[in-house]
Amino acid sequence: MKSKLSADTPLKCLSRMVGAILKRNETKFRDEVQYFWNKGWKIHEIPDPEDADSLKYALKACIVERMKELWNMPPKNRSEILPDWCNQVFEYPPGFSVIEESYRKYFKSDDASPVFERRNIFAPKDFMFFV
Repeated sequence: MKSKLSADTPLKCLSRMVGAILKRNETKFRDEVQYFWNKGWKIHEIPDPEDADSLKYALKACIVERMKELWNMPPKNRSEILPDWCNQVFEYPPGFSVIEESYRKYFKSDDASPVFERRNIFAPKDFMFFV
């Protein structure tokens, strides 16, 4: 019998990341991002999720863009590029935050991640820096 993860894909992992954000499960989110990194998947090979839920679609694009930034920074120094579909994902109506609203008061507008801010989603500037 095949293991559940043997048929895993970057897109399934990305969906789990979004699910963890929506459930405010930071540990699960961090584990999924690190899992993606450890699998050695290429960011540009992530197919378009074509998600009908505009929030989930925007979050997926933001996460992929943020992973690309982090993967290309020292000490990783990869040469990742974005999949074309990321440029086609529109902004989400303002108001969603990847962190609990009660914690958002500790961040000023200059503490926001530009990647997420482009789609009207709040995330701290260093969001996902644990990778």
